[in-house]
Amino acid sequence: MKHTQITDDLQERASLYAAGAMSESERLEYARHLDEDECVVCRSEVNDLQSAVSLIAFNLPPQSPSPNVKARLIEQARRTAPVPPPFPQARPGFGWLQWVTAGIAVASIAVAFAVIRSNNELRRMTDELNGRIAQLEVQLTQERTSIAMLTSAGVRVVDLAGQGSQVQASGRIFWDEARKRWFVFFRDLPPVPADKSYQLWFVPKSGPPVSAAVFNTNSNGSLGIEIPVPDSVTDLKAAAVTTEPAGGLPAPSGAFALLGAM
Repeated sequence: MKHTQITDDLQERASLYAAGAMSESERLEYARHLDEDECVVCRSEVNDLQSAVSLIAFNLPPQSPSPNVKARLIEQARRTAPVPPPFPQARPGFGWLQWVTAGIAVASIAVAFAVIRSNNELRRMTDELNGRIAQLEVQLTQERTSIAMLTSAGVRVVDLAGQGSQVQASGRIFWDEARKRWFVFFRDLPPVPADKSYQLWFVPKSGPPVSAAVFNTNSNGSLGIEIPVPDSVTDLKAAAVTTEPAGGLPAPSGAFALLGAM
């Protein structure tokens, strides 16, 4: 049966297999599971643990395995320990060396596993930070480009003053006449309810106002928008913002919120 994610039990079985601490029947069954069931989760865990053991098993100080793993190691050592020949006599304590060595290996696996998980977490955090740095660099480049464009000699600056109940509000238009673009920034203009919208108008010296944009500000009363200036809009005398029904209207009907002379 294939597994979808690692669990404590699966991790313990992988540790025993990697340390060679399973009985022969358990080892054969686990090997069959890895090969015939093609369990990617268990195979990956065993590969990681075997790699870790090969790197650090003999460089770590002895540590005590968990009681469950220790008991299984002792039982495995008792079953597999060779019968000493009658002569010469086996050295005292030789049979225990097997499970002690395996215990150190299992403890090494546990430490290695923790190190691997920690390194993976650090790697993930590093990738996230690098991604965030890349985003900030892109934003910085965009802002530098915008500042250079907005402060160029061919850009006109028009200030919008708050009107009526919105005297605290302000706006500024950067008019790039060569590119026929308005870059408009609003400040301290409170957002309107869902059934209302703000509407920005081109106000020519002759003829009716022409809608430039329908918008609402952010919760802090600020907003920045870029607006194309149609070829038909020429010889402007002012720019205005009014409060209109949601979605805006073909012609202004509400009270002025901002007004500025061109």
